[in-house]
Amino acid sequence: MKKPLLSLGFALLTLLAPFSFAEETAEIEKQLEEVGSIPDEEVLVVQRKFTRKEWRHEISPLNFGGIPFGTVRRTMTSGGSYTLHLKDWLAWEGLNFNFSKNFFTSFTDDINNNKTGGSPIRPDPQRILYFLTTGVQLTPIYGKMSTLSKWIAYVEPYFGIGGGIAKTETDSYFTFYPAVGMRVFFREWFSMKFELRDYMYTEQTIDPQTQNRTPTFRNNYAVGLSLSFWLPKMPL
Repeated sequence: MKKPLLSLGFALLTLLAPFSFAEETAEIEKQLEEVGSIPDEEVLVVQRKFTRKEWRHEISPLNFGGIPFGTVRRTMTSGGSYTLHLKDWLAWEGLNFNFSKNFFTSFTDDINNNKTGGSPIRPDPQRILYFLTTGVQLTPIYGKMSTLSKWIAYVEPYFGIGGGIAKTETDSYFTFYPAVGMRVFFREWFSMKFELRDYMYTEQTIDPQTQNRTPTFRNNYAVGLSLSFWLPKMPL
């Protein structure tokens, strides 16, 4: 008894399928008439994720930036970094090195030129020579941006935290930092990142007259722009 019923149901579906398909086709054609024709160059398909990062190496041999917010001292930095991406959202920055070049502002000269007496003030002698750090990075989200609907930029903000050595002209200090940055991918193997860090440490400030040391907490707000190369090349 079941076989005749199944056969009847199959026959009904076979008869009704063309009508259903015809109705769907007619509805699509009606919508196209309302919208109008769409030129091929206006159709853009964007994949869900541009590239995978899991177990890939990010090598950044070019890094330029500085510590531009000091009142007495301005610092330019350059260096490089290596990062191993354990997951798409988690990475270990094994090494980040930034060499520093310091310049004193006119703030000290302006004060000395307007003083009426006493010995001239001297700027802090502990200029920064370099930072050598390691840390972790978290990438909670990623996204895409369009420029005039013609160029798609694949971007991802990330956060970092780490520590290492801050070397000055007179001493070495343990430094730790929080960081926030943004990556922009141009190819599967090439990207750019912009980053803001705050290198923090307690410095032993030396009085030039008495040579006494005073602990002073330092914030060094550093900005940097890096070009990165990724290995191995996608697709994995």
